[in-house]
Amino acid sequence: MSLKVFSLSLVIESHPKTKKRDTCSFQCMEACGKNLYFGTKDCVVQHFVLPDESFPDSEEKCPTLKQVKIKQMGMRRPVTQLKASPELNHLILLCDNTVTVLNMFSLEPVQTMRKIQNVSSFHVNETATASAPDCIELFTLSSKKKSVHLYMVSIDKWERVKEVSFLEEPLALAVDGNCLCVATSERYVLHDYKNGTTVKLFPHNREKQATIVELAGRGEFLLNGPGSLGMFVTKSGISQRPPVKWTENLLAAAVHFPYIVTLESEALRVHSILDQQQKQTLPLHKGRGLLSTPENVFVLTENTVYSLTPVPVEEQLDALLKSEKTDEALDLVQGVKPLFSKDTYKVLYSNVTRRAGFVKFHQEYFSEAKDLFIKGNLDPKEIISLYPELSSLIADSKHWPNSARSTRDLRLLKERDSETFEKYTEFLCSFLRDCRLTEQSADCREEVDRALVKLYAERGDSEELIKILSSPNACKLNECATFLEKSHRFFALGCLYQSHGHSLSAIQTWTKIVDGHHHENMHFDVYSHIVDFLCCETDLEVVWKYADWVLKKNQEMGVHIFTKRKNNQKSFVEDDVLNMLKKYSLALILYLEYLVNDLKSEDEKHHTLLVTTYVDQILVIMEKQGMESGNLTLTVKRNKLQDLLQETSIYNTAVVQDKLMKTGLHVEKAILNGRAGQHEKALWILVNKEQDICAAENYCRKNSLGRGKVFGNMLFLSLLKLYLDSVTPNSNAMVTAAVDLLNNNAAAFDPASVLQVIPDSWSLQLISRFLVGSLRSMTHYRRMGKIERNLAQAEHLLYRYLWTAEQLEVEMLVYLQQKASTRQYRWKIERTISLNHLIHSKSAYWAQATQGNTKVEKE
Repeated sequence: MSLKVFSLSLVIESHPKTKKRDTCSFQCMEACGKNLYFGTKDCVVQHFVLPDESFPDSEEKCPTLKQVKIKQMGMRRPVTQLKASPELNHLILLCDNTVTVLNMFSLEPVQTMRKIQNVSSFHVNETATASAPDCIELFTLSSKKKSVHLYMVSIDKWERVKEVSFLEEPLALAVDGNCLCVATSERYVLHDYKNGTTVKLFPHNREKQATIVELAGRGEFLLNGPGSLGMFVTKSGISQRPPVKWTENLLAAAVHFPYIVTLESEALRVHSILDQQQKQTLPLHKGRGLLSTPENVFVLTENTVYSLTPVPVEEQLDALLKSEKTDEALDLVQGVKPLFSKDTYKVLYSNVTRRAGFVKFHQEYFSEAKDLFIKGNLDPKEIISLYPELSSLIADSKHWPNSARSTRDLRLLKERDSETFEKYTEFLCSFLRDCRLTEQSADCREEVDRALVKLYAERGDSEELIKILSSPNACKLNECATFLEKSHRFFALGCLYQSHGHSLSAIQTWTKIVDGHHHENMHFDVYSHIVDFLCCETDLEVVWKYADWVLKKNQEMGVHIFTKRKNNQKSFVEDDVLNMLKKYSLALILYLEYLVNDLKSEDEKHHTLLVTTYVDQILVIMEKQGMESGNLTLTVKRNKLQDLLQETSIYNTAVVQDKLMKTGLHVEKAILNGRAGQHEKALWILVNKEQDICAAENYCRKNSLGRGKVFGNMLFLSLLKLYLDSVTPNSNAMVTAAVDLLNNNAAAFDPASVLQVIPDSWSLQLISRFLVGSLRSMTHYRRMGKIERNLAQAEHLLYRYLWTAEQLEVEMLVYLQQKASTRQYRWKIERTISLNHLIHSKSAYWAQATQGNTKVEKE
């Protein structure tokens, strides 16, 4: 209510003196540029010209108007409506239900334009028509017919081109393009006179409220709705804005975007279209009408004319921001965008949002303030300069008018209310973090980064501090390094060195933390970070310099500096690494496993060294802990060694045999003999030295895979002979093992060979299970062979029939091409078609027969 939107000034102080003063009063008004036209109660049309200067701010002053013409129309009836058309130099007036056209400057009637009778009101469509650019559209409301007439008006004539009928009498009208918004005696309606569609809107009571139909903008109308509500309605019949609440005794309304001026008998009220709130009230005596022009709004009383000149938008926004009405200011600046050029509006919007942000900042609405600062592209240095401990970071400190005017003294706040000041500090961190990598901070990246580092360090926000220092930053190295060292943020100091390319200084700082020379306030796994850093380090001299330090701390993690390097990083010479790792047994094994398993190295030296290293490590474990069956570590190590010996053949067998010769690793010895083709010797070691019957049987199974049935029979028969020829004290156990071997692996033996080696003393019942299983296996083998032969024969026959069918079809087609022209060969064509069907049927039959044969054989 306190916002000054319009200033009221006097245009005409009183009506010119006439003999009949009581009958000469203003009835209507029209403005066209500096030309003002008035229609009086006694049928007089007056033409005035405004002076060049603008309207005075005070209503007590009245500009000197130049009266150009006075025209008495002679009918002694009030002039109720005027409308100027500068394109045609016409002044259209309505008097005594008759439309007349005058010249705008001479006020003489246009003789070629006949009068239009029985008109209660008219409306000129100000939207240009592409079909008739030299004409205007005139809509008249008939006082006798319930219709609206459309006239095309040119410079010297008009022509009625359309008549739109309504069920009720039309009272008022507004036009936008093809859409008519009509207030009838009962309700408001929308009508498209091009396609004839009508949309009924809400009813109204013309006896209790004024009928108002005004254009509110492109494709939108303002109507006086039920309940004293100003309703906004689009051409499609919907409302996209909330209604405006106004008084019941409303006389008229005029739209001057973004405001609506309403006229009452004793007051003028201004409402906002943007937020539908009343903004201003101006007293007025005996108001009669309103006229909105692009420049201002004219207010008509009986003998006086006032002008409502809009206060510049910039002044309105400034007043709203000074009174801390930020929401209204933001709504206003967004709503007036169409009134400004793109560049001007950008500057205005940025300035308003920044100032609104400082108001929210002062009110401690930090989330809203941050959004406004970002939208307004606020210079981060302006907000940094407000904080006492950070102001020294701004080298080119200057006066910031927005912050100085809208922000409390944070230095004083820090001393008196530390809790509130902490909220302001948290806001600054959030704002600088969000705008740090955007164009908003492109010119002050150094100040932003330095401020964030200082804030994070003082607040103990270790995670964010490390994040900013580990990424590319614009911090001054010497200044930030001194500050971090004084703050005991040594891990962050190393990250600062790293981000600025000082790798050696970075790792030196971190190693001092691990060695206990620096007491770090942050809780990080610094050692793991060092390893990760060395994995990515491109300077190999730095890696070699700290490789010993890393491996002494933890061999399992330290070896990652050689095994976890990125593909695009420079790698090491393998022999140099192996020489260096000789004194670190665990790291050596892990690196060799990396070469053999991950890099798939085919270098014999790598495989041999891995095998011998496994053996050395196993021997150390055996010496310390023995060979107990429950020793999990020993079992894992031996499994790795056995898998390596079994799966690869690249290692030097002679070297490995010499290594294993005087050890108790009998399984490993057996694997070596097997790789050399000495299977009987390998089985002998497993049975007599290792005394592991299960290992011997597993050896036979593994070595039989993929090598044919005959080779498998030979291995299992060798193991059987070994059991039967054993001279161990526990010979009964060997006999039992031989029987179990036969019964459990019947399919792996040749029955004839077994019968030749088993003792004559064995009963048939003892080997009956073996004999049954062996015979079943042989029968199954023979049947499978027959099935394979039959399948091959069937497939061969199928291919022969298909080949024959194709050859016959080709020959017959060639033959038919030569003879098909004569009728006597038609029977041959039919026969050929039948033969083709027969051949394909046989092919399908053979396919089915093959599948059936396979099923029968399997059964």
